[in-house]
Amino acid sequence: MNYSTTTEIAGLVPIVVAATGHRVIPSQDEDDLRKAVSDALGAIAQDNPNSPCILISALAEGADRLIARCALDLGWQVGAILPLDQFEYEKDFIDAQSVIEFRDLLNRSSWVKVIAARFHTRPDCYQELGLWLSQQAQVLIALWDGENSNGPGGTAEVIKAFREGVALAAPVLPDSGPVIHIQARRMLNQLISSDFKVGSLRTLPACPAGLASEGEINRWRAVRARIENFNKDALSASKNEVPLTADWSLPLPGWDQNIPASSKIMMARNLFLAADALSVTAQRERDHMFVGLLSLSGLAILLSQIYSSLFSFSVLLACSVGLIAFGACWYWISRNQNLEGRYLDYRALAEACRVQYFWKLVGIEDSAAEHYLREQRDELEWIRQGVQTTELGEECVSPTPLLDRLKFVRNAWIQDQLNYFSGTDHLLGKATLNQLMDEKWSRRSRILFALGMTGTLATAVFHMVFANTSIPAHDWALRSMIVGYCLLFAGSGLVKVYQDTRAFAEHAKLYQRMALAMQLSLSRLDAALTTDDVERAIAIVKSLGLEALAENGNWLLMHRERPVLVQGIG
Repeated sequence: MNYSTTTEIAGLVPIVVAATGHRVIPSQDEDDLRKAVSDALGAIAQDNPNSPCILISALAEGADRLIARCALDLGWQVGAILPLDQFEYEKDFIDAQSVIEFRDLLNRSSWVKVIAARFHTRPDCYQELGLWLSQQAQVLIALWDGENSNGPGGTAEVIKAFREGVALAAPVLPDSGPVIHIQARRMLNQLISSDFKVGSLRTLPACPAGLASEGEINRWRAVRARIENFNKDALSASKNEVPLTADWSLPLPGWDQNIPASSKIMMARNLFLAADALSVTAQRERDHMFVGLLSLSGLAILLSQIYSSLFSFSVLLACSVGLIAFGACWYWISRNQNLEGRYLDYRALAEACRVQYFWKLVGIEDSAAEHYLREQRDELEWIRQGVQTTELGEECVSPTPLLDRLKFVRNAWIQDQLNYFSGTDHLLGKATLNQLMDEKWSRRSRILFALGMTGTLATAVFHMVFANTSIPAHDWALRSMIVGYCLLFAGSGLVKVYQDTRAFAEHAKLYQRMALAMQLSLSRLDAALTTDDVERAIAIVKSLGLEALAENGNWLLMHRERPVLVQGIG
């Protein structure tokens, strides 16, 4: 499946590949290099048939342009990332024909971004380009001779930055990724080793912060597989017209209805809407499965107890075994569908994109991905990568005053979420609802347990009183009472499993914390808006976003440690 325009990636997470390589490539080598590049890019597209594929490149002479043309021929999008303003950048090209070639590729690019306009020297701008590529792409494809180069922004330095990442002040590993190294010469008469073959390919694994890279290739393969699964689900939901949930949908400001779909704002919003709809669907299916399995378990226990204590009819035993077998098949199917994992991951992606959306509305440069799940270098990595891809969107400079945008964020995010967590005059908040649900199910479990204890004592008294009598119904009544209290104890246990697995108490505490954070942020933001203190208001919005990301990360990890399938059924 090929994508050629930015609007076609709305609500999807693209596979992003960056390009680098030598500026001078012998013409005799170009055919071999084009075949190698096309094969590498084709393999990525084939492994991810439901995912839009984007190449980001500076479109410099030589390797950049060769890779870009191969990508365009395969139907990929190309995003031009320029280290300097266009006309200043063109001064670095060798002749007028090179400038014409550059402008042709620029016109065929889906979008153009100048990333280093604030830097003064050319070396600094090229170095910033290499760092930006290393932060935005999931894979780097490099036409490189394997030799170290001098000067900032060179091919070897870009490869090193991509594999090792940019050092962070926090004690966490930086983002880093694998490199597809295609051997290429810098010049026709370059001295090369005997095992050097132009166009030969190898994958250099990521080595974050220069540490051991064992397992990094498989880790990144798993990250791309998770992205592909999300896109497959999103496309399937779109075809089936899965409705977006009204209570979570992100509003668009009335004064900016014409925000371009290719902007960072809209990319974050569209990805939120897709992830939100998918998470709601997965949650609903998971809940139905969980309640269904508990019901099957209770019915199977009932039939087995009746068979063992009251009526030894083989049909009862057969039905009990059949229910267990049906439940096992249902569990196996649900486990293969990964309903729990999909619900948690998609909900986390949606919440991070919510923060990203409101941050971009008020011009906050930070990406939510920079502050979310930084310590998780496992299957959760794809969530951060998904959020980060929205940074590829165009900058959208709104004509609306920043103060008005902040007021919109105040109402559409902070006030709305405060109402959601703590409630309104006419609607209970999620914190109160979860607290009430925890108390209700806890009360039910206690009642069933107390009835079971009462039944046990009643059975013991009944047996002692009538043990030496010759009443014909004594034995049957005794066995009925045993069945009764066993079922009450089993019911109490099943209710407790449901209560603990749904984590009503933990959710109530989490929502109370978020309600408090929203309340404090709202009062502080109102004070800043009253005095038109825009700088302070932006700082408050950013601080609230950081708190929301931290709380959602804790929620995600809590549920992953207590999955519904394992605790509820295992």
